Amino acid sequence: MRRISLSMFGGIIAVALLLPTVGAAAARGPAPAASSQAPAAKTIPKVLPCLGLPEVRPANYLMSCADANASWKKVKWASWGANTALGTGDLYQNDCQPNCVSGHFRTYLAKVVLSDVTQTKKYGPLYSKATFSYTVKEKHLSETFGLAT
Repeated sequence: MRRISLSMFGGIIAVALLLPTVGAAAARGPAPAASSQAPAAKTIPKVLPCLGLPEVRPANYLMSCADANASWKKVKWASWGANTALGTGDLYQNDCQPNCVSGHFRTYLAKVVLSDVTQTKKYGPLYSKATFSYTVKEKHLSETFGLAT
């Protein structure tokens, strides 16, 4: 090992460099070969937004790209796994009463479960279904939406 000292502004800065000599490197023998059997990284499912690239754990997501009548907002994800994702947030949707053009947007505090993972060539695994459970006027409701794949 060699020690190199640098002089700067009247002070001495010591820098230790670990530079083995040729003989020392040869005495240790060849470096171990890198393993070609590296563990495969699991690709977790994502959701495909209307525009852009797939996302993991989006707080906000538009589910109906054509008419923008349903989305989730402010979702906090408790888990995001290989088969399902679980979260809580707002289901925001048009009630379509008397029709979707004249309807009103409503917000419901809901539990959301993403499921039905679909393997795609372009983006890998994507969740293809979102199920919301919520309560309106003491009535428990559940609604399922297909997601873009």
